[in-house]
Amino acid sequence: MNLDPEFDDPLTDEEFGVLERFLSSDAVCDDAMDAVMLHGFLTAVISGPNMVMPGAVLPWIWDARHATRQPRFLSAGRARKITGLIIQYWNDINNALNHCPDLFGPPLHTTKWQGEEILVLDEWCEGYCKGIDIDREAWELLIERHPEWFNVILLFGTASGYQALGQRDYTVEQRRSFANLLTAAALNIHRYWGEERRKLMEQGERPNMIPAVSKRKDRTGKHAGRSDLDAQDGTESEDLFLVDSLGRTTEDAFHPLALSPLSTRVTREGTSVDVHVYRAGNDSRDGWLLEVIDSHGTSTVWDDPFPTDGAALAEALNTISSHGIASVTAEHVTKH
Repeated sequence: MNLDPEFDDPLTDEEFGVLERFLSSDAVCDDAMDAVMLHGFLTAVISGPNMVMPGAVLPWIWDARHATRQPRFLSAGRARKITGLIIQYWNDINNALNHCPDLFGPPLHTTKWQGEEILVLDEWCEGYCKGIDIDREAWELLIERHPEWFNVILLFGTASGYQALGQRDYTVEQRRSFANLLTAAALNIHRYWGEERRKLMEQGERPNMIPAVSKRKDRTGKHAGRSDLDAQDGTESEDLFLVDSLGRTTEDAFHPLALSPLSTRVTREGTSVDVHVYRAGNDSRDGWLLEVIDSHGTSTVWDDPFPTDGAALAEALNTISSHGIASVTAEHVTKH
């Protein structure tokens, strides 16, 4: 089955405008990421040491502070459209980092400072730091090994860094140079973790998967594991985004993501879930991944790829019909 081409093509200026306007509209809360913060966030997640599932990131896009407030969509089709634009945005960043690093650069706004125009780095760096904090322990090795790559990111992306920034008398020229340092740092970090993932996969291993509040399922529907929100001791729950090639050893450990046109919303007994079917690798021969996401952002992931996207959708519908829609919601997760 052919994929809807809208998820494979780069974002047009018009599509980027749609996404940007949605993220700044009343449909999301005041703490939703804007397009610049989202770019920094996705750059960190794509570049990081571990692989992730797609639905885990969405709650943090809608509510970057707590990941609890959901957007208000006028229809399931509108929800799928916005999700598709986020996937395209991820693909744009992924492709630039992997294939066109000379074209990679944060989409920064400008402002006046001391009468001169400079780039605003705060939002992008805050998004990048959010991506680091999701998997902080795994990032620590690189932060300790190459602290110079993180100087600008932490200076503009953390509260302590921003406080220190206000106490330093940087010139306009120095502030302008930070943007070039930021781009170079992001490329160095991406190159480092990409090489580490490649080595790991050549040894027959895979990067760790960092799930959100989620559960994994095998083909029989049995739970293989989960991460419980209640295990968080009052700190913010952080999550990662998107999948890698599920074991394919290539120069690029992470491949662009493709969403099947069969992905849909299912409503039973007044409860709705989103059924997302993703291509596992570069083509449909690698199989299809099945993920069901409820209104709280809880993700149910099947362990094994399916031969077709139709088979994946049929499995989701069969599970809901046989065990009820509660079997793929947060309420069911907390009982196991």
